[in-house]
Amino acid sequence: MVSLETLPQEIFNRIALALDVADLGSLAQVSRSLCKMARCDDLWIERVSADFGDREVIVELLAESGVDISELLDATTDLVPWRLPHSYQHGDRFPANPTYTGHGLRCYRERLARVAPTSEDEYVDRVKHSEAEIDRVKLMLREGPQASEEVFVEAAFRLVLVQEWFPASAECYYLWALICYMRNTLKPALAFLSIAHDINSDFAPVHELQAEVQSMANGVFGVAGQAPLLDESCAGPSPQLAKALALIFNHFDRDRDGVLNMSELGAVVRVTNGQPAPPAMITQIVGTFGGQISSRSGRKVAGWDLGSLTNFYVAQTMQDPQETRQDMAKFGFDPHTLCKV
Repeated sequence: MVSLETLPQEIFNRIALALDVADLGSLAQVSRSLCKMARCDDLWIERVSADFGDREVIVELLAESGVDISELLDATTDLVPWRLPHSYQHGDRFPANPTYTGHGLRCYRERLARVAPTSEDEYVDRVKHSEAEIDRVKLMLREGPQASEEVFVEAAFRLVLVQEWFPASAECYYLWALICYMRNTLKPALAFLSIAHDINSDFAPVHELQAEVQSMANGVFGVAGQAPLLDESCAGPSPQLAKALALIFNHFDRDRDGVLNMSELGAVVRVTNGQPAPPAMITQIVGTFGGQISSRSGRKVAGWDLGSLTNFYVAQTMQDPQETRQDMAKFGFDPHTLCKV
């Protein structure tokens, strides 16, 4: 008959994570073997993430959005340890074999002490300080998507400091999601919103932003058999859109010089808008996404190359994915599959 003492440590950890801390403490008193297994460093490091939020997930989701807070995390002394020292790690996170140094349990105790104030006055001070930090973050984010990378990094890091004291703050995860959305990274934004919803399903701003981001994600990545318009990062076209844009570019590049000149670009706009565009409009869009482009002959031509056309449609898609699909239909492509019809 299988007993807890004979289970592999990894399986024991899965069971132990389902117990509350008091029950796990009682289990550890049953035998020396169970006491040792209950002191596994991996178990308590995972418990820190389960009970107080997984900071590594936060860091990784922000990094996917181009917001790297790792240097600020390494430099601060305001956060308690949250993972094993490198001497115990295998790769970046987990040890090659279970260790029982007590470090994991110390991490948990220190993290628990951080979220458990010793007095009512200390709790009130923490609330006031955290509210002030969140207000500051909201003020920083008023710059919107035009904010510098440094602003987003600082805002995201300040939220980590708040989450250190209040791990069940749905507002922190909501604001991280907003940062990701402003950075045009939809999947990390949705991941943060999912966590925020799990923490507090009644927090109205989460529902509002989740609906907006999900709607955008459906348009960008497609639903019900639609081909995606952009890649996973939303920074470039999907293979299907890239192929369609290359065919469109080659079709309108009549002189085959690798540049859509003012006249050729006017023909593109005529298809999408249904009428000729004023010269001033063509000049404006050349300046915004193109410029003086070197043609295949080496001559400088005012217009767009394929990269310019691609950048325009990536930007347009992040504003209105449905308009991009409508444009593809006008160019003779199936708006759902992006295949030539």
